[in-house]
Amino acid sequence: MKKQVINNFEFILKPNIKFYTTIVGAAILIAAFFIGFSLSHWLDQQKLAQTHALTQKLEARDKQIYKLEQQLNFVRVELEVGKLSLQQIQKDLQTVQQENNKFKELLSFYQNVMAPELTADGVTVDRLYIEPTLVDKQFRYKVVLIQTNKQKKFAKGTISIDFQGIQNNQAKHFSLSQLTLDETDLNFSFRYFQIIEGRFILPDQFTPEKVQLKVTLPKRRGQEFSEMNKTFDWQPEITHQE
Repeated sequence: MKKQVINNFEFILKPNIKFYTTIVGAAILIAAFFIGFSLSHWLDQQKLAQTHALTQKLEARDKQIYKLEQQLNFVRVELEVGKLSLQQIQKDLQTVQQENNKFKELLSFYQNVMAPELTADGVTVDRLYIEPTLVDKQFRYKVVLIQTNKQKKFAKGTISIDFQGIQNNQAKHFSLSQLTLDETDLNFSFRYFQIIEGRFILPDQFTPEKVQLKVTLPKRRGQEFSEMNKTFDWQPEITHQE
């Protein structure tokens, strides 16, 4: 009897095994599909959440960067305004100082001419001015002489200028007459004041250090012999003044 039941089971199972296998396989595929779909959906949700979080962080950083850029621009504007203000103040101060120096020079000049009792008697050098030209090693000079005697008689004499310095590691000196570019007369004859000016060029390899200015009044009728020497440091564009 038992053998008969087994045979009947095999009889029923064998013709339908392919059908059952197909059903099971389909069920497995459907289950795998749903599992895969659910997993893919979950991963997509995770990616969307991460993307949203990153987007919010980026937006917050962008706002922070924008605020910092605004602050930086404000600071730059303040610095630029402060810089311009400082430059303007320095420019105004320089202008005032230049005007003040001019007034001092004019005051000194007129005091020496109109009030000779404030200085020594005779002829004095009001100022010596040397400035560079556009040509290399070429300079202009200007000597202003004034008479300090109360009784204004004609003062007659001559000046000489020597440049002392170094050339090829040796001490050298050159006179203005050796270096002059103009036929400037270094003689003077004036009652109140006189300006002697011209141009000169320095020799190659010569570095001046001192400028010696000599004023000579020879003895003549109504004038005693006198000589005055003044030595200045070599400082182009600096007015040497008493």
